[in-house]
Amino acid sequence: MSSPDSDPQPVPTLSAVADLAGVSSITVSRVLRLPEKVAPETRARVEAAMRQLGYVPNQIAGALAGARTKSVGVLVPTIANSIFADTVQGLSDELEPLGYAVILAQSRYDAAREDRMLSALLSRRPEAIIMVGSPATEDGARLLRRAGIPVVETWELPPQPIDAVAGFDNYAAGVAVAQHLLAQGRKQFAFIGGDDPRATRRWNGFRETLLQAGVAEPRRLVLERNASGSVAALAELPGVDALFAANDAHAIGFMSGLRKAGLLHDGPASAQPVAVIGLGDLEMGRLIAPSLSTIRVHGDAIGRTAARLVLSREGPRRVDLGFELVLRDSG
Repeated sequence: MSSPDSDPQPVPTLSAVADLAGVSSITVSRVLRLPEKVAPETRARVEAAMRQLGYVPNQIAGALAGARTKSVGVLVPTIANSIFADTVQGLSDELEPLGYAVILAQSRYDAAREDRMLSALLSRRPEAIIMVGSPATEDGARLLRRAGIPVVETWELPPQPIDAVAGFDNYAAGVAVAQHLLAQGRKQFAFIGGDDPRATRRWNGFRETLLQAGVAEPRRLVLERNASGSVAALAELPGVDALFAANDAHAIGFMSGLRKAGLLHDGPASAQPVAVIGLGDLEMGRLIAPSLSTIRVHGDAIGRTAARLVLSREGPRRVDLGFELVLRDSG
């Protein structure tokens, strides 16, 4: 049985915003077009009403009611890291031959920016929204629930998605890495990466599995946005003999620090003073020496599945595409 929040809701109108804010429709329109001409207190009241209602303006001037835009909005954390490239490519390969345009936006791991980008995408009246992850705020979730279009969350497996989800279990990925490193006999563990929700779920699975095994509390080093593991990170984790990085870029950067410190060899995993495992199976990780052990995520399949969930309402709306632990020389 669906919850009230998940039931289809009327798309909020400009007049509804005006009524809630206690102003005229002309004032709301002025806030949207010429905000500098509106008193700050009035503008703040109107903006608060828009957030509460989940209202976004229609940027397609003169469009006929119900007209199809043949566009799909796609929101990713960043295009600076190629980890999401396969997903975008997969969904594009499914949608573009059918005449859909893909409109890409970046949240840059910033919750406020994510809300702004969702609003900007929805203002173009796309026929669907596909996003990496789940909305970071309730305001963002409300926008999507009230948009009246298909919404697909990816790289996640929330128990109650807004509409549909295609992804994998980030917590289980952390469990798998911890179990492998424990089986190697490693003793001192660390995790490096961002503090976004997906990385945090990987950390939780990793940490809880290690603690259940009775080892010392693992250390967590939160890197700034777009930073990679480095010599500096190595200096903050003395004595560590096993490390799980939230993605391959972090792992490769950390391995550079290990190499400079003489703690990385070209031999097999058993010979490594410090085992390193990443996530994403980037090509660079396969080419470096020693090659990087990693969690392989089926990014292309995630993108293709997300596109199919947009195009059809038939079949399951929650698709677990799994992951693989790929073992190479780094750990």
